[in-house]
Amino acid sequence: MKDLPRSAQAYILATLVVGVALCLAEFPDMAGPRQWLLLAVGGLACLSQLVKVSGPTPNSYYDLSLMIYGFALIELGRLAAVWIILIAGLVAWARYKDAWYIHTFNIGMFVISMSAAGLAYEGITAGQGPLNLHGMLGILAATVTYTLVNQLMLGVIILLARGETLAASGVFERLILTINTTLFGMGTGAALFWRVNPYAALLAAMPLYLIYITLQVPALQRKAESDAKTGLFNARHFNQALKKELDRADRFDRPLTVVMADLDYLRNINNTYGHLAGDVVLTGIANIIRQSVREYDVVARFGGEEFAFLIPETTPEQALARVESIRAAIEAAEFPVATSATPLRVTMSFGIAGRQRSGQKPEEIVHNADLAVYRAKRGGRNRVCLFGQDNPEESGHTNSPHAPRPETSADVPPMTDDYRVEACTATNVLRLNPSGKY
Repeated sequence: MKDLPRSAQAYILATLVVGVALCLAEFPDMAGPRQWLLLAVGGLACLSQLVKVSGPTPNSYYDLSLMIYGFALIELGRLAAVWIILIAGLVAWARYKDAWYIHTFNIGMFVISMSAAGLAYEGITAGQGPLNLHGMLGILAATVTYTLVNQLMLGVIILLARGETLAASGVFERLILTINTTLFGMGTGAALFWRVNPYAALLAAMPLYLIYITLQVPALQRKAESDAKTGLFNARHFNQALKKELDRADRFDRPLTVVMADLDYLRNINNTYGHLAGDVVLTGIANIIRQSVREYDVVARFGGEEFAFLIPETTPEQALARVESIRAAIEAAEFPVATSATPLRVTMSFGIAGRQRSGQKPEEIVHNADLAVYRAKRGGRNRVCLFGQDNPEESGHTNSPHAPRPETSADVPPMTDDYRVEACTATNVLRLNPSGKY
């Protein structure tokens, strides 16, 4: 949470406080005549948290709990629905162990959205129940209110944390709104069936398989943007994300950093131990990188041994320490393979470049990062080179013994006369300056 802007931190805490206040305002009647139904619906909501479908982003998901919440609101009332959300959310937190501020914000967001939906329903029906015109209008109002409030709160935290507008974040995309309103609406429809004939509520379960297939559409779209071998994004998605983030950075004059990385001597690993061994190394490196970046950073595999990071809201100087820690983690890692008696150890070379001015092209930033990678490889590999307008710098270790040897110098494109080495610092940082080309 400390990586988030203070406005985002304050918004998360405010959502948590309001959500807790709504839960503690009044307890549902656990001793009522229908306590068995409250317990059954709560149990189903908890079970629904254990069966999830991947959403449009790596850390998002869908489940059928929204359908259960809709049923709870109409049949058991707003207070019971709020407490079912709280309990189911805590069960999901214990199961998936997300960061505390992410999951508590989600719970608070759902509680606030359900409270708003319940008030809309109660305001229209005035206690007359759902089986009349006012009831139907109340259900429609509750469904729309829940969806809009939930997506608006989600869009606000994205805006505060990343600076993305509601339009850019995609929280109001048609598919997402359709999925949320359909799930909630099916839950309210099941409640109507229940009121008429409890056994008829089973009719609401008939299209569940079709819904399950539909929920997989965003994940399939994301799969088309991913590299099959490592699970990271592919070059096409990275380029699209870079253009989008660069436009946002220009609009708000915010920093942005691109990191290009090359696995050292992958060709020799493949030739010596086989391509399957190379795949093991690539997958292991992808996992290390994935665990070392923030949720909203974009990491992609460009193909072969080349990787790329997109780090918004970060200057190249700020990114240097993080990339250096990734370099060190890769150097220290061991990758067991079937064709080697001992685990393989490899190294990686990194180049960092940042947004230098408004209107800079995405290709130019990637080119600068590529130049830094070439410099890192020619300087001995297993190091990080920071490209900058004035003082790009390079850090790390040279000639690590872990990777297979040799690789010819022809594998590393030569540096042109447009660049020159200035000096080496005491920390083995090599400074590289452009000669005015940009």
